[in-house]
Amino acid sequence: MATSSITENIRINNPKVIEAYVEAVEAAENAPIARQSEPLAKEVTDPDKIRQMMLRNIEKWGKKSE
Repeated sequence: MATSSITENIRINNPKVIEAYVEAVEAAENAPIARQSEPLAKEVTDPDKIRQMMLRNIEKWGKKSE
């Protein structure tokens, strides 16, 4: 279980806190994992499109002087 490393250094003396912790771990274990159906951004490989994007960024943010 993935929680073994995080529970190694936990010391809880209050039974109510222990119960709340166990409930939270169980709820996280049973919660469905949301899967992203599509990537947030598309991979751009066309050099002309990359150049256009970079020029847009320079126009928007200005070129940093060194």
